[in-house]
Amino acid sequence: MKGLFFSSIGLLTVLFVSSCSSDGQDGEKKSIDKEIVDKDAALNTNFDGKIFSIPSPIQTALLIKLVNAPFDETLLNPTENVSNYTDEQKQALNLGIYGTDLGYAAIYEQKSISMKYLSVVEKLTGELGLSKAFDKNFMSNFEKHADNQDSMMVVVSDAYKNADRYLKASNRKATSALILTGGWVESLYYACELNKMKSNKKLVDRIGEQKETLYTIIEILEEYNKEGSNNDLIQEMKDLKLYFDKVGVDYIFVQPTTDAKNKTTTLRHKIVYSIATDILNQISNKVESIRNKIIN
Repeated sequence: MKGLFFSSIGLLTVLFVSSCSSDGQDGEKKSIDKEIVDKDAALNTNFDGKIFSIPSPIQTALLIKLVNAPFDETLLNPTENVSNYTDEQKQALNLGIYGTDLGYAAIYEQKSISMKYLSVVEKLTGELGLSKAFDKNFMSNFEKHADNQDSMMVVVSDAYKNADRYLKASNRKATSALILTGGWVESLYYACELNKMKSNKKLVDRIGEQKETLYTIIEILEEYNKEGSNNDLIQEMKDLKLYFDKVGVDYIFVQPTTDAKNKTTTLRHKIVYSIATDILNQISNKVESIRNKIIN
């Protein structure tokens, strides 16, 4: 396992990145979905017939380790904050936050911290009515496989998929949208904060890539804005969008690939993002502000 994170339970393709398969709880060899294996795969999510393509935020978490950034526990939302989240919006947003924190700790093999954040995730899923997906059997399997990153990934992946199905069947897409948003904000917060500590082009590129993702998130939040409950959050995201609008995007031609056997040619291009230093600082400050409003 290279990383552990979920972006949303309703938009969810669980985002655990791995290069191999792992054993299931019954000893059967289990395979990991392509979206989980492919670090460049987007999340293609269906909401009422609309397809939303969202880059996996786990890519950011994985990138953080690849650029040799040390684990920093101060980036996490303190577990004691969970008792402050009493309404569904706060619980859903912070389930996204804590899920990302769980993944970040797992990437760095911080077992004791991972277990603490797993308990918080369990508490919030219970309060959101998702206990069937995260039952005692799930907790037991997670603890059993805590030393086997690949197996742990599959155990959690299965649980989140169950929660995904439950939310969709229960027509709770608004909750799903909030979980996605919380997870995305937290992963972007990581990238911005670590880049402040030590600027890294790969991190800056990853931040720039979130320009299109932000547009998608705003659209989803607006689509599932239950009785205007997301109005403040949507405005915060639109304020953030004003800075991302200034991020440059260049499409560079890449030599097409031809499949002679099937007589097909695939046209390709590379997308390059450019961010001025002052714009990057404004994005970082706004992301921190949004994140603080979510966790406080």
